[in-house]
Amino acid sequence: MRKIFFLSFIFLTSHSFAQKIFHQPNAKGTWQYIYPFKDKSYVLAIQHLIIERESFDDIRNANIYFGKSSKNADKIFWKENIDMRQITDNITYEDYNNDAIKDLLIFEDTGARGGNSFYNLYLINPKNHTLTKVKDFDKIVNPSYNKKYKIIVSYGLTGTNYYQLYRLDKKLTPYEIGDSFEDTENLDLDKKITSILKKGNNLKPQFKR
Repeated sequence: MRKIFFLSFIFLTSHSFAQKIFHQPNAKGTWQYIYPFKDKSYVLAIQHLIIERESFDDIRNANIYFGKSSKNADKIFWKENIDMRQITDNITYEDYNNDAIKDLLIFEDTGARGGNSFYNLYLINPKNHTLTKVKDFDKIVNPSYNKKYKIIVSYGLTGTNYYQLYRLDKKLTPYEIGDSFEDTENLDLDKKITSILKKGNNLKPQFKR
């Protein structure tokens, strides 16, 4: 379950430069800018370290802005506030809705002493220049997309390592398919996935974390 991380951002600590995007006159913290489209006027800006804490390793409060920047006026399409751990390689691109377009994942935090990773997923639509957040995706541990079966595969590291399968519903909310199952020595993953999918989707409101 390895992931390839893409370094696609620049950290900026200069308040003067931070003010140039989205006109933040009293910008604080460390700013990170991500350009998900060829049109670089569309910007996803993460404002890290809003609240100072003693340890750099602590999960910290951050603002995420998505908007369009121009010389005359900037427009913010949406803004959210989340707690996230600041690391160097925090951006990943992977297609999660099978449209052949790589979507944006932003690292949020770890669990199980660093073995389990959690992300926020934003579906990219380059035609309409939109980023759509997938609700509750950050509750899926170590996610990856399986193109063969068109499912999201979660791999959790606990006392016993386990898999869980997910899909996105029409509202772009992930739901569990069947029950989780252990990663045993003799496990035939393809066979197990096929068996679960044949039994149909079993919707569950709760997530394991």
